[in-house]
Amino acid sequence: MTIVDGILDRLETPATLTAHVVDPRPDPRVHGYAVQADLARNIGVADLGWLALTGELPDEHEREALGRALWWLAPLHVGEAPVHAGVLARISGAPDEVVPAVVTVALGQHIAAELRALAPMFAWLSGQVDEPPAVAVLGPDAAPTERDAWAELVADSVRWFGRERAFPAAPALTRVAAAYAILARLGVGDPARLHAFATWARLPLALAEAACTAPGAVLRYPHDLPAYRYYEDE
Repeated sequence: MTIVDGILDRLETPATLTAHVVDPRPDPRVHGYAVQADLARNIGVADLGWLALTGELPDEHEREALGRALWWLAPLHVGEAPVHAGVLARISGAPDEVVPAVVTVALGQHIAAELRALAPMFAWLSGQVDEPPAVAVLGPDAAPTERDAWAELVADSVRWFGRERAFPAAPALTRVAAAYAILARLGVGDPARLHAFATWARLPLALAEAACTAPGAVLRYPHDLPAYRYYEDE
């Protein structure tokens, strides 16, 4: 048998992998900071995420703004696709190590749809358009607590970003849109990092909902759900 070199065999490629975030050693380093000797002793988890995705530790205002964005993104209930997917995986008897993968893939699709819908909002934040899209704005039937939360965020944004970059009092944004707006103001504009932050915020609660579901509990799943209607594209 004759073995012929393929295209990849004829290319000169690096002999080692390049570590951009985690430097492997007995005490691993994240962007140069020792995990056990430094980060785990002195730095919170939110700071770790910011360091991992930006390469720097946050200052006081960045830390507070990031925490607000993560909490406002975090809640996804069982009726939303990523959480529902995890619950269904547990009910179907999926191995424990598979459930996080199911939830994460569904989260990726969910976040991608959000970012597509909110693309005009990012243009509004950068001054390219005059108004945010309707999907990002609180409707007339919004609860007073939602409008109060936006008003508080507007006031805090002055402290975080300065008056020129603070959010306007109107129009008031929805919780999810506002969370992405905070990330944008923090300089997180590329889709890869927006996906990373949104997944990081939501994964714990989504997995917690799945973990509360008994494996194989098919009879505990409501079978009389609203009927789905399917439409075929013509």
